[in-house]
Amino acid sequence: MNKKTNILLFTLILAVVLWIPFTSARADATDEILNFTITVDVNEDASLNMDYYIEWKVLDDQLYGPLEWIDLGVPNSHHEAFRILGETIDHIEDNGDRLAIYLDRPYYANETVIVEFSMIQDHMYQIDRYVEGETVYTFTPAWFDEMDVDRLSIRWNSSMAGAWQPDCLNEDGYLTFTSRVPAGEKFSVTVVYPNDAFDFSPERQFDDIKADDPIFDPGEAQTSVAERIAELLGGFFGLGFLAVPFILIFVFIAWIIQKGSGFGSSGETEKKITRTRIEYYPNCPGCGAAREEGRDDCRYCGRSMIKSKEVVEESQIEKPENYTRNGTYRYGSVPNTYIRVNVVSIPVHRSGGSGSSHSGSSHRSSCASSCASSCACASSCACACACASSGRAGCSVKDFYRNRIKEVDAKKA
Repeated sequence: MNKKTNILLFTLILAVVLWIPFTSARADATDEILNFTITVDVNEDASLNMDYYIEWKVLDDQLYGPLEWIDLGVPNSHHEAFRILGETIDHIEDNGDRLAIYLDRPYYANETVIVEFSMIQDHMYQIDRYVEGETVYTFTPAWFDEMDVDRLSIRWNSSMAGAWQPDCLNEDGYLTFTSRVPAGEKFSVTVVYPNDAFDFSPERQFDDIKADDPIFDPGEAQTSVAERIAELLGGFFGLGFLAVPFILIFVFIAWIIQKGSGFGSSGETEKKITRTRIEYYPNCPGCGAAREEGRDDCRYCGRSMIKSKEVVEESQIEKPENYTRNGTYRYGSVPNTYIRVNVVSIPVHRSGGSGSSHSGSSHRSSCASSCASSCACASSCACACACASSGRAGCSVKDFYRNRIKEVDAKKA
C-alpha cells in the first residue's frame, strides 16, 4: 500500500471505532405508554379539573435501572389541589410546569404501572383569541421524546362547548379526542366557548408569568430558571459529547487536505444540486388549521404539515432548469407541492492530470443548530437539547443535569 492508501484506511478505522459508542448511545426505547387518558371538566371559575390516568410499561430495566419515578410535563405552574388516586404513587413533587411522580416501588421489565392523580389547572384560556365574543382553550398533553404513546385520549366535558378541533366523538357528555402519538410527536386539542359560558377573567387567562402576577412566586421562578440553565448546559454537554468523534474526523481530513494529499488541491469546485419534492397537508392533521405559506409546521399545535418528502433527480421533475437556486418553489400546477433546492459547492479531485474528476460532499446536519436555538426537538432530530417533553429518570443523555438536580431533591425528601 502507498502512503495515501494507508492514511485513508487509518481514517476509516478511526471513524468506525469512534462510531461504536455513538450508536450504542442511541438505544431502543426503555418504556412504552399503553394508555394515556386525561379527563377534563371546566369549573365555574374557568379553571379545569384534570384527571390523569397513565398505563406505563417498562420494557428494559438494565440500561437505566427499574422505573422509580416519572417526569411529567403539565401546562403551566398555575395548579393546585393535587389528589393521588390509586396506590402506586408515593408522593408528587411539584416543579412548576413539571411534576416528579415518585412511585410506591421500583418497576421492572415487563411490568406495567398504572399512575392516577388529579389536579385543578388554571390560566388555560385566551379571551377573544380568534373571534370576538369567544374564549379558546388549547391543550397539548405531555409528550415523550423517547417512547411511543399507543393510545392518547383526551375526554373534555362538552357542556356549553361551541366548537372544537380536531374532529372527535361525543360520548356520554364528553368530547373524546383519540390518537396514537409516536415518540417525539405531540397532539393538541382546541375547545371554544362563548365568553359568558364561564367566569373568564383577563387576569387569569393564558399568558407569560409576570412579576406583578398575584400568583407569581419569586422562589419558584428562580428554581425554574436554574432548572432551565441546567437543562441547557446538559444539552450542550450531550451534544458536544456525541459530536466529538465527527469533529476529530473532520479535523483529521482537513489536515490531510492541508498537507496536499490530492483532495481538492487544485482549488476547483463544482455545484451539486439536491432537489427535494415536498407535499404538504392543506390543513393541519392535528388541529385542522390551514397551513401558512412558508411554514413546515402548524403555528397553533406544532404538528408537522409535511405529507411526503423525497429527493428527486432531474429526470423525475418537469422543467428542472427552473429549480437551480437555493430556495423553495411551487412545483408547477400540482397543489400543495413544492421543490426545495439545496445548492452546494464541492471540491473537484484531479487524479494524475488525466482530467477526470471525482466529486463528493459532506453535509453537516442542521439538527444540532436548530435544537440548540429553539429546543423544539422534532421527531426527525436526534438532538441533545433540553426539550419541554416528559420521560423517566435517566431516559437520555439530555436529561443528565436535570436528573442530578432531581436526585438531590429526592434525597432531601
